[in-house]
Amino acid sequence: MTIQDEKRRSLLARLSRQLGYTAPALVLVAGGSAFQAMAGEAPDSRSFTSGQDAPLMLAEAHAEGQAEAEGEAEAEAEAEAEGEAEAEGEAEAEGEAEAGDHDRSAVERPDGYTPGYDESGDNPAELIARGEVLFNDTSLSTNGLSCASCHGADGLSGYQDTFNDPYPHEVAMGMDMFSMERVHADEMVQLCMVAPMDAEPLDWDSQELAALSAYVVDAQKRFAGNSTGHNCDT
Repeated sequence: MTIQDEKRRSLLARLSRQLGYTAPALVLVAGGSAFQAMAGEAPDSRSFTSGQDAPLMLAEAHAEGQAEAEGEAEAEAEAEAEGEAEAEGEAEAEGEAEAGDHDRSAVERPDGYTPGYDESGDNPAELIARGEVLFNDTSLSTNGLSCASCHGADGLSGYQDTFNDPYPHEVAMGMDMFSMERVHADEMVQLCMVAPMDAEPLDWDSQELAALSAYVVDAQKRFAGNSTGHNCDT
């Protein structure tokens, strides 16, 4: 075999690897002679032919190979872009789910509701005393917490500075979790029931809610001007 034949064989093998032709044959032209070889097969010196159509066949085969490679690259790029967009959409949806995880209607006073306590503080001692017992009752939660877990047995610990203000007032947890700019004392009780204590809100007409709200109002009056800590968001 001549050096020229070896060069032809090497060129054919390289093109076959790069383009991966699926056409039945590839025609190469070199020095005025041509040979034909099946794709993926080693060329044979006995397959040399001549023909005027060889340059055209080579150009067509080369163009097909380039188009196929470009199509695969484009498809891969589109698939990658779709995958990234889908991942971003899922992450955004998860973020929105976390931000809107709490139902405001569960903790906000319903239409037509009449409180069973006086938010100005004129509540019977018996109602406040019952509220104090409930304030320390862990059975109201599903995770072993009570209101006193954050605010102490006397109801005077772990408040933000806004607790100095009479209800309704700003509460960080109400704003952050439920987008409520201000909350009433009974709404604050419901916030604590649903969020920290991981329980269902109390019935709006229940004596439990009225008693707890009366106790919270009483604690607020005792706390005002005597701030003792800033751990929770009530």
